[in-house]
Amino acid sequence: MSIVNYNHGKFFGPVQVYSGYIFILFGFIAVTYSLTSLFLLIPGTFMAFTYSGTIIDTDKKRIRPYTNISGLIRTGKWIDVSVFTRFCIQKTTKKYSSYSRGSVRFDMDITTVNLLIQNHKGTRKVVINRYSGFEEAQKEKEKLSEILLPEINNVNI
Repeated sequence: MSIVNYNHGKFFGPVQVYSGYIFILFGFIAVTYSLTSLFLLIPGTFMAFTYSGTIIDTDKKRIRPYTNISGLIRTGKWIDVSVFTRFCIQKTTKKYSSYSRGSVRFDMDITTVNLLIQNHKGTRKVVINRYSGFEEAQKEKEKLSEILLPEINNVNI
């Protein structure tokens, strides 16, 4: 097990992703009339296919949080695991709001459990993965702490 890739999901909210699909659809339809309509495809692919994630290289003991722009270009820098000292599990709630034509507000709350690795002060954090339940995150935390931070686990015993 040398490289593990955790996909966190879409970078933008559901409304923006849906808008991206609409831009792509109308861009392909309008391209038969004018080639300048290809400019609808660029923001459409950006909004619809951009996602984030984390890559862990267990052999070299390093982590790379990344954003995959338009599903093609992966950005992010490698960080050595020696910078981090512990794992943390956090429950987060993201709230997405949209409005109808009658100015009625629609709210969507998405609650996830994030597994983070952080330094001793808590100032530098990297999201390893997102889970739907605390138990899944706890199992992954124990597995990764044995692989990435074995010297810290031996001190706590």
